[in-house]
Amino acid sequence: MNKGLRSKVTSVAKKPISLKRRHALCSPCWENQQGFTFLELVVILAIIGLLAAIAAFGIPEWRANITLRTTARDVISSFQFARVEAAKRNATASIQLTEGGQGVGKCQVVIGGQTLREMTMPPRIILTPPTTPVTTFQFNTRGIPIGGGGTVAITNGAKTYNIILSPAGAISLNGPI
Repeated sequence: MNKGLRSKVTSVAKKPISLKRRHALCSPCWENQQGFTFLELVVILAIIGLLAAIAAFGIPEWRANITLRTTARDVISSFQFARVEAAKRNATASIQLTEGGQGVGKCQVVIGGQTLREMTMPPRIILTPPTTPVTTFQFNTRGIPIGGGGTVAITNGAKTYNIILSPAGAISLNGPI
């Protein structure tokens, strides 16, 4: 029985490969082919178009969220700037927040009647202080809030970030809510 298997294996291995098959298996023949077929190009373009369409629908929402997050961080930066300047200048620093959006809301850092930093809210970003229409946070000469802390909400309609000023002077960002 083993002898029969050996004879079949050896007989298959001894069969010569036809010239057509040898040509197809020859590596230099494959190396000479260049470019893509039309069908391959159509499939690739369809995939790229589908991915571009999916991405295009998410870009406006993505941009709005980035703008909201950047604005929240800028307001935090203003709070931190006011704390540092109050200690550095040995004077009381005030942060004046004006409610509103569409270029109406403002965040100003004021020391001794002089505005050191002013920030206007970008379009579609609404700043909501704890009490309206104008809220003032003050820092003493040691950088501690006068009158305790508070929370400021910044929203774009879909998402909201809360900037929290603790009575000890710590500033944190919570969101999106």
